[in-house]
Amino acid sequence: MAKKKSISLGAIILTAIALVGAVLTITGLFLNWTKYSVESVLLNKEYQYTLKDLAETNSNLGDNGFKMFGAMNAFAYITMILALVSFASVALAKFLNMKLIKPVAALLTILSTILLIVFVCMFCSKNAGFSFSIAGVNLADGKFGWSVGPILMVIGGFLSGLPALAAYKK
Repeated sequence: MAKKKSISLGAIILTAIALVGAVLTITGLFLNWTKYSVESVLLNKEYQYTLKDLAETNSNLGDNGFKMFGAMNAFAYITMILALVSFASVALAKFLNMKLIKPVAALLTILSTILLIVFVCMFCSKNAGFSFSIAGVNLADGKFGWSVGPILMVIGGFLSGLPALAAYKK
């Protein structure tokens, strides 16, 4: 009589963590991506931008577009796709015993997440920072910063890549 193979609790936990990571990357892609803060003597204002808003603004700016936007935008989508691939590789390896995708998917997910961090930091540091002072008195400052979207994508990228890497540990 054939013995039925049961699924371990570890496999369920790894798959659930990878699924949460994939969902966070998808969610982060569509939430506010950057914020532009203006602080002055008269007012403090903050503007939130999604990737779609930044893309439209970037195309309207023409040759003087945002620096590093293309790389940041590309790695946002690459990280999301690789997080889904990592989740699929964990699910296939643990539930169907198919190891079609080697740990390369997990390593690429982690690498793309690290590059996403680098490009978001570069985008925020290189664009539209200003300071207006008269006689040593700072009257206004403006700068880009991270919003919730890239933060969720970074968390999701690591949450989907690390379990996929652990799934192949023997």
